[in-house]
Amino acid sequence: MAGVQSSTGSQKRLRTNEAGESADAAEVQCVNEYRGYEFSENINSIERVSISDVTPEDFFATYVCTRTPVVLTGFLQDPEFKAPAKWSNERLIELAGDTNVTVERRGDINDKFGKGIAVEMPFHELVTLIAAGDEMHYLTTQEVAAEEDGRPEIMAPFMKQLQRDFPLRPKLMGHLIPQNINMWMGNNKHGSSSGLHHDHHDNLYILLRGKKRFRLYSPGDADKMYVRGRIVHVHPNGLINYAGKETTPYGAEPAAEREALAAIERTAAERELAEAEKAVEDGEPGAEDRLEAAENRLEKAMFGVLQADASDGEGDDEDFENEAFHFEESEAEGDDESDVGELDDLALDPEDEEAATQAAKPATKRDATQAEITYPVSFSKVDTFRLRGSEQAQRELHEEFPKFKEAKVAFCDLAAGEMLFLPASWFHEVESFGSPDGNGHLALNYWYQPPDQLKPGNFTAPYSSPFWQRDWDQRFEANKD
Repeated sequence: MAGVQSSTGSQKRLRTNEAGESADAAEVQCVNEYRGYEFSENINSIERVSISDVTPEDFFATYVCTRTPVVLTGFLQDPEFKAPAKWSNERLIELAGDTNVTVERRGDINDKFGKGIAVEMPFHELVTLIAAGDEMHYLTTQEVAAEEDGRPEIMAPFMKQLQRDFPLRPKLMGHLIPQNINMWMGNNKHGSSSGLHHDHHDNLYILLRGKKRFRLYSPGDADKMYVRGRIVHVHPNGLINYAGKETTPYGAEPAAEREALAAIERTAAERELAEAEKAVEDGEPGAEDRLEAAENRLEKAMFGVLQADASDGEGDDEDFENEAFHFEESEAEGDDESDVGELDDLALDPEDEEAATQAAKPATKRDATQAEITYPVSFSKVDTFRLRGSEQAQRELHEEFPKFKEAKVAFCDLAAGEMLFLPASWFHEVESFGSPDGNGHLALNYWYQPPDQLKPGNFTAPYSSPFWQRDWDQRFEANKD
């Protein structure tokens, strides 16, 4: 596998306007600090390893820390991962058939996904259509509901119905925190494209049916991708930020994170106070000292909430979770892509997803079950299919996007029974092909909050902030009781 690991970061000064094109020096510049793996040749391949030869610790050190894509042959080894053996069409319908899903419907068999409309239908209807050979519909990321405290849920309702057949946190991924879990489903004999884009989270992509072909570029070539938004920062771990959507390297909005951590501590302090008061009532030894400590902790926690609110200027404690997740209304694969292209592993960032979600909302006189698809800021304007055209077509593409031909590319094919790990903000285009038996293509993917503690010794603590781990613990505390 041809590649190079940068130890100091490329420190490229990227100049882009809102369309992702060259801009005057007067405009905001972006420093590309990416320090991960980059290709050394113009055309490259991706390493392939057997899942049985990789421990979680090895995987973290070799691929996660270095931000290196890898194809894993074989499925997850977790005993809970029963999807490959159990997910027949009949079982999918049995478990989740009556739950509504949103799918993209193309207007013509030759249209690319990403230019159609979003249609709502029962999951069993989609499964039946695909089994009958339909190539017009495609299941991508779904809108997820918000929990009572404002957190976006980990998966869509129909995925919850299927959760008994896959682990919530695969052992392979160590201590990375899941952000979203999705299913991708369609049927294309001649291939359909997702469009060239990047996601905002680390991606474990598991192919259960069909075939996928990936075109990949590293975040080090972000300035050559001609994205639709204006890039302002590429973090050392590769995470790309856009104007007005700046985050920490691990994907949290800084001011909102301060509020979130303060609110989490307040909740924990309130719980400890209640338990200490109960201990006093029960006459437990040392209960009075425990109560005093709990009262002091809560006082400090409340002060922390006030400080966080003040530092943010406004401080709306009710909405802290939505902002800390960089999430507005829904997070689909979509920028991490619920409304674009084959959005096969397209992923919109929670906020890019917001743009897509808003665009997908029905217009006043439009059927409420249909919505047009739009592209998020993380999608490239380069149509790579033009590279398969005539010499003139290729020349015109390179004239329109001159820096694109300088980018170093890799290709990899993924077959059923294989997985692809793709670090956050690696650019990729996915072509999907149905399986020979006519059951289409089917994939499951996990998105993870991007880690920023990228040394092997940080296996148990891959984030520089406790936010994501505390949030996860609090989110699922009810399930532990």
